[in-house]
Amino acid sequence: MAKPGCVVASVGGGGLLMGVLSGLADVGWADVPVVAVETHGADALAQSLAAGELVTLPAITSVAKSLGADCTTERILRKCQDLGPDLVRPLVVSDAAAVRACLAFADDHRVLVEPACGAALAAVYDRAEALEGLDDVVVEVCGGGIVTPALLDQYKALIDA
Repeated sequence: MAKPGCVVASVGGGGLLMGVLSGLADVGWADVPVVAVETHGADALAQSLAAGELVTLPAITSVAKSLGADCTTERILRKCQDLGPDLVRPLVVSDAAAVRACLAFADDHRVLVEPACGAALAAVYDRAEALEGLDDVVVEVCGGGIVTPALLDQYKALIDA
């Protein structure tokens, strides 16, 4: 298997991100950057990294409720700080971008995902600056068990309003 140039993953409390980072290290790819994507209103990791300490959000205001954790874990915050911004690149996208990515992914691949996953997909669909200059981008796609076409329509209505 070829070494990826980058991995893109959605972040909530940090467990999935820690798993991705650990998995990369286990296969000798600890130097592969990870773009850690959250939506505005569910961006505890990005805010914590910017502040240099754990930040607790007053509420999850994003439509990406399954992504939302009011606070990331101390362990993942320290791990991200230790690796630095070259290896863990926080990215915060709008709910609208996440929902647009869900809709585009459904059209492109006939797979329904929720906005928590749409956050990671938005990085690719919107050609995020965090991916600039990187080839062979791997996107961790997850979270569609609760999604229906009707629910995606509801999300779309929210962002169109």
